[in-house]
Amino acid sequence: MYRAFYGLKCDPFDKGVEMSRIYESTDFKEFSSRMEYFRRVKGFALALGQPGSGKTTSARAFVSRLSPQLYRIVYLPLASLTVVDFYRHLAVGFGLVPRYRKVDLFHQIQEFIVNCHHQKSITPFVVIDEAQFLPNEVLHDLRMLFNFHMDSCNYAMVLLLAQTHFAAHLNLHIHEALRQRIVVHYEFTGLTKSEVEQYISSLLSSAGAQGPIFTQDALEAIAVSSQGLPRKVNLIAEKALILGASLRTQAIDAEVIQKVQQDLAPLEP
Repeated sequence: MYRAFYGLKCDPFDKGVEMSRIYESTDFKEFSSRMEYFRRVKGFALALGQPGSGKTTSARAFVSRLSPQLYRIVYLPLASLTVVDFYRHLAVGFGLVPRYRKVDLFHQIQEFIVNCHHQKSITPFVVIDEAQFLPNEVLHDLRMLFNFHMDSCNYAMVLLLAQTHFAAHLNLHIHEALRQRIVVHYEFTGLTKSEVEQYISSLLSSAGAQGPIFTQDALEAIAVSSQGLPRKVNLIAEKALILGASLRTQAIDAEVIQKVQQDLAPLEP
């Protein structure tokens, strides 16, 4: 097992990394700054990026810092739904027993949000992952659902996490009203070359590594191959650790990374 071979106390590149071990990249800091503003103004926020660019992890880190006494957080990873299914998932997330008809569900959720705000001083915070799969009908109702007092008040927070191409979809005329209500927008660009090196070093160090495991040429190869996407960096680095341990290689070099890249190459049809 590579952990024992390299003297690591945990898996450094596990996707369930503890929030205290997260590397604070430029993307992470910029997103966090915007989310602090979003926390004050509420409404709708949008985070875009390629798959694996760190959107969900950054959102998870932000959510972990929110007081459960002040925020009611609902995470919805199932975006390809009918409007009624969406309402039901949201109602269950809020701890409600969903009513049967769409109109009753609509009012049930709105009443819950208003009650949270006025009577409990709690802000509902809904995080919708993979929002690029939301059908137009859900996007339309989403705007209506969080419309309070003739659109004069924001009682909740809705964060949409989506792939980059979702921006073009939101630019369609039918979504103009929703787009105008997005108060915070950030697009993840991935790690720079130097950040990839720092990212790997940081995670290895927090996992108990006593010294460098990847050579400089290996780090450069990972930066190029991963295109700066944290998920790809994690995948390549972990595979390299597994291969390096099987080869009894204390220092993982570019040759090991090249072998990993061959194993991860897209399957031929």
